[in-house]
Formats: sequence, C-alpha cells, structure tokens
Amino acid sequence: MPFANIRIFKGSRVLHGWYIHPIPYEMPIKGFFEKLITKEISPECGITIEVSEVIERVELSETSASTATKVSPDCNIIELTSSMGVHIHYRLKNDTTATPDLIPQRNCFMIMMQNAHRTQMHLPTFAHSVKANRKQTLRSDLVDWIRLHNGGWSTQSLANTQGKQFIVNLVETIWYIDMCNHEKFKERSCHIPELFHEFFGRADPESYKQSRKSFDANELNLHCQALAPYATSSWMLMANFDWLRDAFDRFIIAISSYVGFLQRQCVTTAKIMHPRLLCDPLKKLSQSKFIRKIFG
Repeated sequence: MPFANIRIFKGSRVLHGWYIHPIPYEMPIKGFFEKLITKEISPECGITIEVSEVIERVELSETSASTATKVSPDCNIIELTSSMGVHIHYRLKNDTTATPDLIPQRNCFMIMMQNAHRTQMHLPTFAHSVKANRKQTLRSDLVDWIRLHNGGWSTQSLANTQGKQFIVNLVETIWYIDMCNHEKFKERSCHIPELFHEFFGRADPESYKQSRKSFDANELNLHCQALAPYATSSWMLMANFDWLRDAFDRFIIAISSYVGFLQRQCVTTAKIMHPRLLCDPLKKLSQSKFIRKIFG
C-alpha cells in the first residue's frame, strides 16, 4: 500500500508533526487531509484539528528537509507522491477575523509588552573589521535586516550557532550568485524574491578587474542544499520570521530551478559534442570524461 509522510502547520505552530500514513486509494490531496482530520485514516495518531480549518497551500518534497514544490490540493495524491516525493506539507490558513468585543484596546501596557518581547530576540555576532570588505558588509547588512524586521533567536547561544550559520550560508549563496551575475536568473524566469533584491549588485567583480565567472551546476546546487534545511527549521516557523518564510522558500525554489536549467544545458551540450552517447545517454553520460569535467 502506498504511503505519505504528513506534516500540518498553521502560522508558526506545528499542529501535526511528521507521521507516515497509508493511502488506501487514489483521491485528491485535499480529500486525504479531510479523511485524516475526521479520523477515517490513521485514527490512532490522534490528530485534533477542527473540520472548519481551511488549507492555504500544499507542498511536496522528496525528503522532510529538501526543497518543497507547491501543488494544487485537487491533484491526485498517489500520482503526485509517486513522482514528486512522499513528504506532504499542509499549511492551514491563519484566522483573520476576530470578534470586535474580544479585541483588546491598544494601550501603553501592550506597547511595553511588545517592546519587551522584541528585546528578547537575539542576533548573531561577528568580529568587526576596521576596513570591512564588501562581503563582510553584506553579512552585517543581513544581520541588521533581520533586526529591522523584529526577527531573531530566543537566546544568544542559538543566535551564535544556528543564526550565525544561517547568515554565513546566506552570504555565501548571495555572493556566489552575484559574482556569476544574478540577472541570468531572470533570463530563465527563475525570479529571486524582491525581499532579497537589495543584497544583489554588490559583488561587482569588474571593479576588482576580474571577469565574471560562469555558474557551475554542482557549486550552485551545494549552496541550494546548504540553505534548504533552514526552510523547515523550528526557528523559521516562529512568528518573528513570518516576514521571511515565504520569500525564503521562493528563493530556494528559484535557485533549484536554475540548477535544473544548468544541468539540462550541460547534458544537451554533451550530446552535441559526443553524438555516440545518444544511444545510451544516461549510462554513458555518467561515465564520460566530458561530464565528469563539467560536474567536477
């Protein structure tokens, strides 16, 4: 019997952590969700979600930490999981309405509490250089960017471990794309979210009297793999990163899409230069010196 690994969350709250459920027969992805919450499927797992909840979006991925792809809730579940991965992420809509009588008045005490909450957020610290180069300036600007959006980590220890590694990986990814020319993403309809635009156009290798390097599929994919796990990190699902979460997901998808383009381009070029490989492309391309040279 086919199966799916399911996670359900709403805003920053995980309502149902990863759990493998059987798929008894073909049905729409939204129908599978409805059968889960009404306990027609896996009643033993104890899902406690109201039937009034509404799906905001559904995503599929090959692993729990890999880049997820948004899909229509009307798609058939067995057909999709067999081709795109068995990990299904259900995101539910946040409640946007409230009874006016229950909405508290905004007063000085609330403002003080909100300000106190903001001061509890911690940011990663880096050694400062008197003459910071452009890459170090980018790193500092990213930290300040998170601060201006009231983001951060709950303790300084987490900020200097998880937060610092996140900033380092994000800097390396942005810098690599910028050195190779981020405009090439747009040419292939791999759109970098607007939230990140202010951090591009800084590398400018010509100013160092260097030519722009070409994108390498392997190297760009390594950057993508380094960022992908952060999309499902516990801190990324917290409310203080609501402003970043969706844009970060789309940034990873844009990088992954461009990696796919580069890989297809290399295979096409290999076939043109080595027509004998056409008889058994998958086997012979993997063995060819040409491909090993391209992909390292």
